[in-house]
Amino acid sequence: MTISVQPGVGRRCRGIAGVAVVLSLFTGRPAAAQTSVIVTDTTQTTTFTAAVAEQARITVPAGISFSVNNVSSSTSNGDVALGVQNIVLTTATKQLRISVLANAPSFTPPLAGATTWSASDVSWNTGPGGGPNQWQNAVGSAGTLSTGAYNAVATCNAGTTACSITKLSFTLGPKSAVKRSGSHTLTVTWKFESIGS
Repeated sequence: MTISVQPGVGRRCRGIAGVAVVLSLFTGRPAAAQTSVIVTDTTQTTTFTAAVAEQARITVPAGISFSVNNVSSSTSNGDVALGVQNIVLTTATKQLRISVLANAPSFTPPLAGATTWSASDVSWNTGPGGGPNQWQNAVGSAGTLSTGAYNAVATCNAGTTACSITKLSFTLGPKSAVKRSGSHTLTVTWKFESIGS
């Protein structure tokens, strides 16, 4: 490669000549031509799979309160709402069962060692009657709280996508031995499970 510098141009020409050398080095090979081709093969396939788990969106009460005015009588709370929406099960004949378990054998009294209610003093009805007192798309089960096993509250109908009740009644039995006022508390755990085939 020959680089010629004209007299009188000085350093400026040398800088330009240097650029010319660099360009010559990189442009010494001709560019390859690119061509697009039409692909006619339509035999390749991809399968998309949505792995859907059994599921449901549930609504349970944060707390259930009993206003006990007479420890020698039963006290009920008939405004308990439970709801299940978006039920997805593996077959149209499976059902969703709602159960509950007491986390302790008795309530925790406001004063340690004070007499309080046992978990088994809490019971519920089947949700009889009409309107909000009755289960929608489910069959209620009467029961009593236990620490030994989950007891059914209701079973949603097969094939339904939702079941609910707005006025389920829980009852706290009489306990005349209770001598301390204040909050007696008990935590329970709900279970939602698919049953059948």
